[in-house]
Amino acid sequence: MPASAPYAIPVVANVVRQLNPRSILDVGVGFGKYGVLFREYVDVWSAKTASDTKRGGWRMRLEGIEIFKNYLSPLHEYIYDRIHVGEAESVIDRLGQYDLIFMGDVLEHFPKDAGRRMIQKLYDHANGCILLTYPRCAQAREGILDNPAEAHLSTWSKEDFSKYPNVAYTVLEDRADVCAIAKPDHALPFLVGCFAARKRTGWKGAVSNGLVKLLGSSRASAAVSRLTGERVALRTERPKRSSA
Repeated sequence: MPASAPYAIPVVANVVRQLNPRSILDVGVGFGKYGVLFREYVDVWSAKTASDTKRGGWRMRLEGIEIFKNYLSPLHEYIYDRIHVGEAESVIDRLGQYDLIFMGDVLEHFPKDAGRRMIQKLYDHANGCILLTYPRCAQAREGILDNPAEAHLSTWSKEDFSKYPNVAYTVLEDRADVCAIAKPDHALPFLVGCFAARKRTGWKGAVSNGLVKLLGSSRASAAVSRLTGERVALRTERPKRSSA
């Protein structure tokens, strides 16, 4: 489908806000939903003037790959700087580097070995991080909407990414998996929804700072999330400067 389930939207939007990339490659753009969100949470979110919210005022380079040309519309022409049409595994070989590479609800359309090769290629073309989403259980099916590439050919889990040393993983409502793989010298983003990160002051801020210092942001957030039963993003709170 050119559309995808909504479960991962808040997490993906928050990852983009955290990373604030200068360039994004969207693999399998489909309808273009995530391209719109990327523009909003990178360019529009940081706009200083009304003209910054429109094409011509944007600073981020946003490109996409789409195998099925019939999905493309005037929306894509406006939102994306460029769409590369073709099979992603071959198209990416002629592309450059991107701060963030996103592949949303696409991995299940690859046979397992081809999917592993594709992930490695995404990793090689990423300056900082790749972000993957896919259904928890992709039921086998043939192509739909006159698009053979819509067939479901594989299922994936956290264990499939064990070769990479810097991985964050979450499962949303037992329906959608989200995996972030960062280069070794880059911090992993929090895989939490847009509104999960809250500023903590007083004793809560002190405890948060202590946990983050001891465990690191990702592990501290995961530990507190398990204890509280809700997704929590911990970050170090900077002390207020004195007015003296």
